[in-house]
Amino acid sequence: MRQYSPDLTPPWKKPKPVPEVPAEPGLVVEEPGTGFCGAVIRCEAGTVTLEDRFGKHRVFPMEPRGFLLEGRVVTLVRPSPAGPARPARTASGSVAVPGARARVARAGRIYVEGRHDAELVERVWG
Repeated sequence: MRQYSPDLTPPWKKPKPVPEVPAEPGLVVEEPGTGFCGAVIRCEAGTVTLEDRFGKHRVFPMEPRGFLLEGRVVTLVRPSPAGPARPARTASGSVAVPGARARVARAGRIYVEGRHDAELVERVWG
């Protein structure tokens, strides 16, 4: 005996998945409810600000199925951060320079720092 799905909706009536598009600055979208078309200026806590060709700004909520991109319905989402918020660190805690090899401190530098350390210990401990 053949098992039937509990959802008997015909395939042509099922809603199609809506693509999610990051709301990157400069992306031109249209809000179908008002017909306002503009470029994304900023994206904040559940809202997106659009600027039209005349420089007028409007704020819209970022709802599912809320915008048209090139005539297709899309859902705008917050863009992911571009990169790490902090610079990368090495095992010693110094700032890592991309593409540079680790170097040993120069002899003159070791002498100066060592001398200062010795003078400090002398002052503290006598």
